[in-house]
Amino acid sequence: MRQFIFISVAALALSACETMPAAFAQSGPTATVTPAAATASNTPGRFTPPPEQQLLELERQLSATAQDAGLGGALATVIHPDGMVIRPGVTLTGAEEIGRGLAPPPGAGPMYWQPDRVEVSGSGDMGMTSGRYVQVMTGAEAQQGRYVVVWRRDEAGDWKVLTETRIPDPPRAAAPRRR
Repeated sequence: MRQFIFISVAALALSACETMPAAFAQSGPTATVTPAAATASNTPGRFTPPPEQQLLELERQLSATAQDAGLGGALATVIHPDGMVIRPGVTLTGAEEIGRGLAPPPGAGPMYWQPDRVEVSGSGDMGMTSGRYVQVMTGAEAQQGRYVVVWRRDEAGDWKVLTETRIPDPPRAAAPRRR
């Protein structure tokens, strides 16, 4: 009997929806459906992920590009015209300077990072991602630290890096020697 009532309520709720694809596309409270002439032709709109999800996807793409082109090469492809990269003791501006200035150090292997925080402004035109990074070094201990990326939408609506900063963790104390 309970299953019958549940199924009846679910069927009633589904029948109240105008179009099923649009209902399924709006799975989250911040997801939006872009109406691409949906009212004129009865076709569902195009799904646009929420800005937080867009920034996470851009982080994944940036990380994948960095495996082939290095961090400087990857950032040069998404840097805002007013963007800069900040490192201890140096600030780099412009895609060309960033590409040259962030060349991998000797003995550097792949660099990995994972965002653990994503924030987007209420207007949706600025965002921030931050997390941990690891730079693998051949024959040495990996370099680790935290990073912060500030994103801003450009005139075309694409996310671009306004500022990228990576700060290495302080060196660990050497382990005491046993006697």
